[in-house]
Amino acid sequence: MTEVLIDCASWNCRGLRTLVKIKQVTSRIKNLKAKIVFLQETHMLDSETNRMKRRWPGQIFSAPYSSNSRGVMIMIHKSIPFQVEHVLKDSNGRFLIIQGNLLSTRLNLINIYGPNEDNPNFYSNLFLKISDLQGKCIIAGDLNCALNQQKDKSSGMDNTHNRTRKVIKQFMKELNLSDIWRDQNPTKLQYSCWSGTHKAYSRIDYFLV
Repeated sequence: MTEVLIDCASWNCRGLRTLVKIKQVTSRIKNLKAKIVFLQETHMLDSETNRMKRRWPGQIFSAPYSSNSRGVMIMIHKSIPFQVEHVLKDSNGRFLIIQGNLLSTRLNLINIYGPNEDNPNFYSNLFLKISDLQGKCIIAGDLNCALNQQKDKSSGMDNTHNRTRKVIKQFMKELNLSDIWRDQNPTKLQYSCWSGTHKAYSRIDYFLV
């Protein structure tokens, strides 16, 4: 059995509308040496993906919504022997599923940009789709929900997404998905987002594998 180690990155880039922002994002990805990249809030239409393709040596898939909101993208470096079989795009620009094979492994790449509001139905419907997939899953993205109320919010308890949190945790258990960063950092307090409204830091960006 061949073992392949691949650096992955996930980033809510909050818009790729300007050339300056595109250059900043692609430069950062290059410095990270990431080979599979999950981007959220691209604000980039399908007709505009060539602006990224000119700067990325590999495959690019996107599920756009509009030029000023949502949109997710998955980029796979040409050095990764990933054979794509099927692409499922959300018309609302909130998720993108790439099904394929990496050498002898059946693999699903799933990018999520979750709703800001407490919306358990979105995750129920999405995870039902994921449960039908064959093979292993790498789920990445901005869930807009802190899964651990004590450790993932600088303000402590978070009661704003209780129903969403419950649904995500339920499906994580049923599908044997792990919050890989938390598994490796069980007590560490580190955050990925600042909310000016709530004056608090949170970790709402995850890799579930």
